[in-house]
Amino acid sequence: MNKRLSLGITAFVFTLAACSDVSTRPEEGGVRPDTTQRRDTTQVPVDTTGISQRRLIECPTTQTSTNSALLGVLGGTVAAAGTSISLPAGAVLVGTLIRVTVPASTYMEIDVTANDLLSFLFLKPVTITIDYSRCPTSVTAGKTLTVWHINTQTKVLIENMHGVNDPVQRKISFTTDHLSGYAIAQ
Repeated sequence: MNKRLSLGITAFVFTLAACSDVSTRPEEGGVRPDTTQRRDTTQVPVDTTGISQRRLIECPTTQTSTNSALLGVLGGTVAAAGTSISLPAGAVLVGTLIRVTVPASTYMEIDVTANDLLSFLFLKPVTITIDYSRCPTSVTAGKTLTVWHINTQTKVLIENMHGVNDPVQRKISFTTDHLSGYAIAQ
């Protein structure tokens, strides 16, 4: 019994010694501040994508234009209202229904689908070219135009597609390995 009591007292003494360590004990007269929490919670993250500075260009139309084709391993092109998608050979391995739609909209937007899916990944990058010739030159002249992957319902900009603008032809082209809705912004 004495041996157990002796071991218990020894353990208690070591516990007290560990708690009295200067590095874990609060300073005299107070408690150390919690440095694990962020002090300023009102800071807004900096926009490094440019989304907050962009807005969709307005080029209203009341007409929808759509076209589709079954493309296979050899690739091909589908176009509607001057807007097109070109698949290189090997972008798909089986026959795939590609649809290009330029919807009736206030904005210069398009929707491209494969097999009527909401999203689709290609085996090789494809090229999409958006024709914005319906837009008045006052809307596009001298502006830095960019093309964005958008949410087609909310029109929220999701990803800059880093397109190349041809202001003479009034077209902007980009490559991608996925399909969804896209729109031009300035």
